[in-house]
Amino acid sequence: MKRIDSSGWGGNPNRPVVRILLLVSILLAGALCFAAESPVPFRIDHYSLEFRLDPSIKSIKGVVAIDLIPNRIPVASELELELIDALTVTRVSAGGKTLLFLHSNDILTIQLAPISPFKSATLSIEYEGTPKGEGFVFDQHAGTAIVESWGMPSSAKQWWPSIDAPSGKAKNGMDMEITVPSGNLAVSNGNLVSQRNNPDGTVTFHWAEKYPIYPDTVGLTVTNFQTFDLVYKDASGEFPLHFFVFPEDLEKAKKQFPVLLSMLQSHIKHFGPYPFSHEKYGIAEFTVDSFREHQTIPSLGAKSITGDSSRDFVLAHESAHQWFGNSISVKNWSNIWLNEGFASYAYALWQEEIGGAEAYQKAMKGMIREFSGPIFIRNASDEKQLFSNTTFRKGAWVLHMLRHVLGDEAFFKSLKTYVTKFSYSNADTEDFRGVCEEVSGKNLDWFFSEWVYGEGEPKYSVEWRASDGTKLTVHLKQLQDGQTFRMPLDLIVQTSDRVLRFQVDGQKREEEFSFPVTGTITDVRIDPDGWVLYN
Repeated sequence: MKRIDSSGWGGNPNRPVVRILLLVSILLAGALCFAAESPVPFRIDHYSLEFRLDPSIKSIKGVVAIDLIPNRIPVASELELELIDALTVTRVSAGGKTLLFLHSNDILTIQLAPISPFKSATLSIEYEGTPKGEGFVFDQHAGTAIVESWGMPSSAKQWWPSIDAPSGKAKNGMDMEITVPSGNLAVSNGNLVSQRNNPDGTVTFHWAEKYPIYPDTVGLTVTNFQTFDLVYKDASGEFPLHFFVFPEDLEKAKKQFPVLLSMLQSHIKHFGPYPFSHEKYGIAEFTVDSFREHQTIPSLGAKSITGDSSRDFVLAHESAHQWFGNSISVKNWSNIWLNEGFASYAYALWQEEIGGAEAYQKAMKGMIREFSGPIFIRNASDEKQLFSNTTFRKGAWVLHMLRHVLGDEAFFKSLKTYVTKFSYSNADTEDFRGVCEEVSGKNLDWFFSEWVYGEGEPKYSVEWRASDGTKLTVHLKQLQDGQTFRMPLDLIVQTSDRVLRFQVDGQKREEEFSFPVTGTITDVRIDPDGWVLYN
């Protein structure tokens, strides 16, 4: 616990605990009648972050100002932020006045001064210490210090106080000032506003992200970066691509990263305009053997900078997250497949753009793994489920199958409509389903019940027989345990004089279908184009 007086609260021990009393006027009483109870007591308007980093002693000293707006009536008298106990809060204030707080069990509970309903107020938190955990680390590359964040879900709390969830999305973005020893380049989200040298041998970088952003996609990386740029340009406009890499990896990155222009072109074609076109797209190298979709500036592990095409999936995946994960953020982590499944599927769509249907199908087959559990994760605290093959690759397969169910026209219109409707906000599975149903005119309850909320996949047995050269009878069985699946299944029938194509709506444990044919049947194949995930 930090700064605790005899009442159990930090701050000025002579100040009584603040309790908010709302004097409700006649006009406000009218508002009370109609105000809906919001599940989130405050909406975040803007974050202002100031950090002083000292890699030599692995310390951070921060001041975080949060502009927040009460989201319901009556206004809550307390605000809970997440911040690990390893960081010491030295002061919390609003309007220059110190507020009482309790910091325990990684929760910073602040007693608020009275705030008017639906009016913005600014809260300032000052703190310092050495971060603990994988979300923010002091490391080295080639003997040079690096400071880096890795924005996994709920890891922002390891280096700054926030509502550490997608619901903590700041409507009007974020400003970040980072002061570091001279000779370093500090990289963050959005645009670089200024860079100033200080008398004490440090340099301060000011980055501004003007678009909505939530805490885990806030990124910070500091080291002796080398940089190079590209420009994306099409008929709709242009935006810069800025790359920040270790000096030892510069030449490899220059060979590898230009493929992003092709990937972004595919994403823009399928999803709509790049959502942060007034800022940038870029990559900041870090030492973590992974990657992370920080908004406008994903982090990419040094092992993924190879100078060749072996990490194309990662580049396509992370760039697609700018639409799915950053611009559209999930309402909660149970819906993480809307981030990861969509980003994985974007790689297959890019493959289709550069290599046609064969390359697309190859990409989808390459994502088949052993899948367990549904892609909608009921226990979102289970990190193994959050980042499993089911989330990433089965999520992509669900979109692949949905494309076949809806048809290309309705499917791609649904994707663009979903992006348009929910850009810069939050969405969940039912929001996506609603868009698909509205665009296609189809009831998709069965599809989402089976493939999103259900688990497993069908195991088909197909037998066929011919009658007098005029009729084909197909006997279809589902052999898997558990639920049965309803899916449109294509059949290719090879006869002595032609190739016939049929489609059946298989949905029962066992059923028969008959088709008119001519000639001698030599072969019957199910799902020849690979549209259904089955055993």
